[in-house]
Amino acid sequence: MKKSFKKDIQQTLPHEVQVFMKHLELGLQCFDLDFYDFKPCTMNHTEHGAGLLFSQLSKEQHEECCMAENSLIVSKTGVHMNKNKILFFSNEQPPTHLALLVLSAMVQETPLNFECEHCDS
Repeated sequence: MKKSFKKDIQQTLPHEVQVFMKHLELGLQCFDLDFYDFKPCTMNHTEHGAGLLFSQLSKEQHEECCMAENSLIVSKTGVHMNKNKILFFSNEQPPTHLALLVLSAMVQETPLNFECEHCDS
């Protein structure tokens, strides 16, 4: 079995982040992928609080610059992407569902990147 994020670090994160992380780690293990290859680390944001930062691309197959620009932050409120885009957690979109969405992007090596030609212009 692959190593998991340290328990003492996990407990400092909000419940929603812990749930998301557990499901993502388990899903990655099912595909023989190690969460540590995606460079996870904890962080603290002034507005969104404690969270988890990680790349959607593994260090095994991609350059550092690609990993950084395809990173996500998971906070109590949801999944944060570049350009201040957020997928909020809700009853209809709980951390477990968003973890599966992110897992599929990571396994397929197709990072989530929400750009809208109407919104971003």
